[in-house]
Amino acid sequence: MEMSLLLVDALLYLGLALGLILVVDRLVGLVFRDPRASPQPPSFDIGRALAASQKFYRK
Repeated sequence: MEMSLLLVDALLYLGLALGLILVVDRLVGLVFRDPRASPQPPSFDIGRALAASQKFYRK
């Protein structure tokens, strides 16, 4: 029982750490972006990927 709680705690801390890293990375990208560069859409759109995968499985 104690081992599973330790595992859950470790996964929660890992998820929080990764989430914090992504938020900081996004904020740094907003502050220090090149104003001359053209805005680019996100390289991976989850909604578009989900729609494409649903079309693939229906065939």
